[in-house]
Amino acid sequence: MSSEIEVVEIREFLTYFSWGRHAEDKMLDMRLGGGTYAIHKNGKALVVDSMTRPGQGQWVKDYLTRTHQVEQFTLVSSHWHVDHIIDNKAYADCVIVGHKHTREKMLEKKAIFEAGAYGDYDPFEVVPPNLVFEERLELWVDDIKVELEEYLVHEKGHLGVLLPEQKIFIANDILEDPLWFFDFGFASAETQLAELERLKAQDIDFIFPCHCSIETIKQGGFTKSLIDANISYLNRMIAAAANPDFASIAAAEMLKDELEAGIITWWEPYAEVHDFNKKEVLKLIQKQS
Repeated sequence: MSSEIEVVEIREFLTYFSWGRHAEDKMLDMRLGGGTYAIHKNGKALVVDSMTRPGQGQWVKDYLTRTHQVEQFTLVSSHWHVDHIIDNKAYADCVIVGHKHTREKMLEKKAIFEAGAYGDYDPFEVVPPNLVFEERLELWVDDIKVELEEYLVHEKGHLGVLLPEQKIFIANDILEDPLWFFDFGFASAETQLAELERLKAQDIDFIFPCHCSIETIKQGGFTKSLIDANISYLNRMIAAAANPDFASIAAAEMLKDELEAGIITWWEPYAEVHDFNKKEVLKLIQKQS
């Protein structure tokens, strides 16, 4: 397990645990690459999501106990997607915070998840949030203020994690490098674009997504230019949908300016996400016509 996880100490109080990018793995999330974050100070830690394979959450918990002497854990489940909740059982004796919708979806899909009948994911024990809320919640990790806020991007009830005093935003799947997964079933494209603009208006200097280049994390994280990149990608996709060649337009064409500017970095498995997004945009256009 430890060979799969790379640890990046971003700040003395903030650590990123990456499961790496494994281009040949059976699971899309392992191919895309990603990780989780922990905010920790004076024996307390708030861990954001429990990673994507059984056992990884426990590894993170053990690491923080060993290296940072953490004794009190709080887990935040940012949304119900499996690569964020699969090892919640490692925190079953802790406070697990999540949106009301996240708990509902996890319980709704409990039998499927535990039978290993959901996509390419391994079976896992479902441990849903035991402290739920809607819209916004304020927590503290020792004297570090943490604000959890719902954004209608990517999934209903998706939580962003803001450290207002440090101007740090942990985006989870609200933002991705190089591009993000579309889902317009719970909120329109216009609503999600407006939510990204709302995020952009926040007083933020550093952005840390789940799925991204670990090298950018090591260099200090992303800036608000990542928000612009995600906004531009959706706008360009919608604008290009009427093109008869839309189905064959490569992601690199949609992301050309941002890739050349070094705002985002290309990783080939994201071609799968781009193909999925093209289908979602076409369904959206057809629904509107």
